[in-house]
Amino acid sequence: EYVEGESLADELAKNGPMSPERVVHIVQQICGSLEEAHRNGIVHRDLKPDNVMLTTRAGQPDFVKVLDFGIAKRREARDAAQEKKLTQQGMVLGTPPYMSPEQFTGKELDARSDIYSLGVMIYEMLTGRLPFAAETPWQWATQHMTAQPFPFEAHPTGTHVPAAMKAAVMKALSKNPDERQASARQLLEELQGGVRGSIVSPVPSDKPVTEAMAGIPEEVLAAREKTQLGAPAFAPPTPSFPTAAGQVVQVQPR
Repeated sequence: EYVEGESLADELAKNGPMSPERVVHIVQQICGSLEEAHRNGIVHRDLKPDNVMLTTRAGQPDFVKVLDFGIAKRREARDAAQEKKLTQQGMVLGTPPYMSPEQFTGKELDARSDIYSLGVMIYEMLTGRLPFAAETPWQWATQHMTAQPFPFEAHPTGTHVPAAMKAAVMKALSKNPDERQASARQLLEELQGGVRGSIVSPVPSDKPVTEAMAGIPEEVLAAREKTQLGAPAFAPPTPSFPTAAGQVVQVQPR
């Protein structure tokens, strides 16, 4: 589906960090999309600024559409066998700078993996930078699994981020899924607590949640009872990681 507008990635590249109020406005729509997907047993697994489109509707900017549930589609019944085969071969699907620690090990994923990826995105929206620095997929894996995020104060705009928002993002970036927010709604509520006087709902009142999505296929919804969404746990000696362009590459440990 073609969506007119520009990606969140392009917006950040052109204009840099966003105000906390604008971040909450955009994130509330992303969270609405995720809430619906998660209720239907679907984990996006590739949340990143390139997959969030900012459009204008009725003259209002920053109307959000979350794109590319392509990795989730792999959990359809007809693709389940192939996905299992890829997992057994050590392939991990996603985009390394935004992947949760558990994604790199091939563990079964749930909504909290998307919470982590969204935490990375929010950090980037507020500071203009990623919470970690790496160059190769293997380095990204090490950072996400073992390193602590750069403190917000390490960035010029980070010092102006409300304390409650910083705390919410750092909680979302916890290595242990049990220490993160349990849902996208909870993450949004904690973010809102950092913006004085901000009263917004996860789903804009004038449209259904599905309008923030680029169409989760009906067959994915129908198949959710028959397939598990997370990849089974494994410990591959030579894991594979996708490049930013979406290609899967084999990475040899150093």
